[in-house]
Amino acid sequence: MLLALLLTACRGGQNAPGARNNAQAPSEQLLRVPTTEPPTLDPGLATDHTSLDIIWQLFEGLVNFDDQGNVYGVHAERWSVSDDGRTYTFQLREGLRWSDGRPLTASDYEYAWKRNIAPATASDYANVLYPIANAQRIHKEGADPSTLGVRAVDDRTLVVQLEEPAAYFLRLAATWTYFPLPRWAIERHGDRWTEADNIVTNGPFKLEAWRHNQELVLVRNDAYWGPRPTLERAIFKVFPEGADEQWVAAYEAGELDATTTNLPLPPAQADRLRNDPHYQNEVRRFPASATRFITVNHRRPHLRDPRVRQALGMVLERDRILSDVLRRAGKPATSLQPEGIAGRKPELWPTENVERARQLLAEAGYPNGQGFPELTFAYNTADSWKTLGQYLQRRWKETLNINVRLDNMEWKVFLKWRYEPGWTAQGDLYRGGWVSDFEDPYNWYNTLWDSAEDPTQFNGGWVNREYDELVRRARSELDPATRTALYEQAEAILAREYIHIPIFYDQYEVLVKPYVQNFMPSRVLGETPLTKIAIATR
Repeated sequence: MLLALLLTACRGGQNAPGARNNAQAPSEQLLRVPTTEPPTLDPGLATDHTSLDIIWQLFEGLVNFDDQGNVYGVHAERWSVSDDGRTYTFQLREGLRWSDGRPLTASDYEYAWKRNIAPATASDYANVLYPIANAQRIHKEGADPSTLGVRAVDDRTLVVQLEEPAAYFLRLAATWTYFPLPRWAIERHGDRWTEADNIVTNGPFKLEAWRHNQELVLVRNDAYWGPRPTLERAIFKVFPEGADEQWVAAYEAGELDATTTNLPLPPAQADRLRNDPHYQNEVRRFPASATRFITVNHRRPHLRDPRVRQALGMVLERDRILSDVLRRAGKPATSLQPEGIAGRKPELWPTENVERARQLLAEAGYPNGQGFPELTFAYNTADSWKTLGQYLQRRWKETLNINVRLDNMEWKVFLKWRYEPGWTAQGDLYRGGWVSDFEDPYNWYNTLWDSAEDPTQFNGGWVNREYDELVRRARSELDPATRTALYEQAEAILAREYIHIPIFYDQYEVLVKPYVQNFMPSRVLGETPLTKIAIATR
């Protein structure tokens, strides 16, 4: 009933009391956006986009990167790296403070990293700390967390010892698991330290209120060391999971000023808004560091020949998949790695070409699909992936004469199935995708496609020793040009082998009112700094 009332109100052209309409600029520096209930605001425990949307405004770390890939200091005023690439020394800025006024010191970093690597903390992202000396032994073998290779020499000097050179370490140091933490607040309040009355933060905003399942209110942090944000407050209004129609209606009713990257516009609503003269200019798209692809099981005899895999990929109409099948924002993909990942060379990958695909299939021993067994395509239960599966059925039958059987399962079952014999011994294809945790080639070429990592990732069973050697050398290579060249050689192998079938690169599609300025999500996880946003007030 409430949803029906909201829809009626917005389509009738009447705004709720106190709501802003599109023609009237607000009179205060306040941003209102939708969210779902965050599972946590603890940087050491967060794994989901909803939590990170808030955490990025409340906390920050040593360094960060711009969209051009340039590193800059945040808490770190400067840093140095030893000649062997194993020791990083960070010098913190003067005057850093927590939101409760206490000085922020190097010891707060040492505490956070040792706390997050400890098995008792149960941090799902503890593995991002593995490059640090002893981290894996602590996390996997029960070594004492105090042996982690990080030490606060004094209040402003942090020394980090790595197991081996890691050219991507600064990228890791910019992620949330590396943020400092307030030991006194955690030890005093335990699991409730992130409640509004207890939390202590260090970012440009602080948490004023958290009314669970209703809203979170952020206000400017006057103790913040950096430039003063223009925004005075931000209200994250909480909507139930799956209540897409509700927050779209709230936006149209003038109760929200923008939507967020972790709540994708539902396809039907996106189509309507893109074609509505009142809203079409408010539908904004931004590139994401993410690729959707079809995972191939290389253990299956009929899928071992790269010519077969290429044929399957070369007949797909990627523009049509985005516009007509999935009806979502995105960009057709020919390669697995998205924009911003050093080493990618999409020009090396096969492009759409039905006749060439048929020729390749014939060369592989299956002229006109003769003798080729029925394929299975598995996906987690969702209307969008079902329509993709139905498209693949039609397209591969009409172009290659290959039959496809669809297999859908609930999300939790699907995640588990990928590591069971149902996949490894009997499965052919399933819908896959990856979103960068940090924008570095290591997070793709090594984390995903190295044969040592594949069994815990997409488990496609592809093994190529030359590829493994290249990406492992690149992992430790400190010279940027040499490192990129190694990844480019690895990319050429991926393109030739066509290990999985790329479909599209993700894009974030959001709604933004005309008076909201500088709303600019980053490619990585859609991080949208409130510090850059301003409201064009009356």
